[in-house]
Amino acid sequence: MIGSGSTLQVSDNSGAKIVQCIKPSGKSYSIGDVITVAVKTAGKGKVAAGSVQKAVIVETKKEFKRKDGSLLRFDRNSCVLLGNKGLPIGTRVLGFVTHELRARQMMKVLSLAARVI
Repeated sequence: MIGSGSTLQVSDNSGAKIVQCIKPSGKSYSIGDVITVAVKTAGKGKVAAGSVQKAVIVETKKEFKRKDGSLLRFDRNSCVLLGNKGLPIGTRVLGFVTHELRARQMMKVLSLAARVI
């Protein structure tokens, strides 16, 4: 689960490396939720350090239970940065993406991902 102040790695090639969740609420977020993040470190790319972006969570360390009873757990917390229209900023999605994003209408993220679980 991702809460306010959590740091996440970015799983796309937008240029950002590390982001921090800044949504000020007591709610915790899981895979497929859209959150507001601040870019902490960035390399060369479309996103600069210090900017505020939207992101969708694609991996969490906390286990995620599917409807069939299986559990998914990842080694890191990661997200994909989104633009104004809800489309990914990057052109590639690195790492794993779960098919639960299909129910959240994140088809473009799924199509850019190399590995869908």
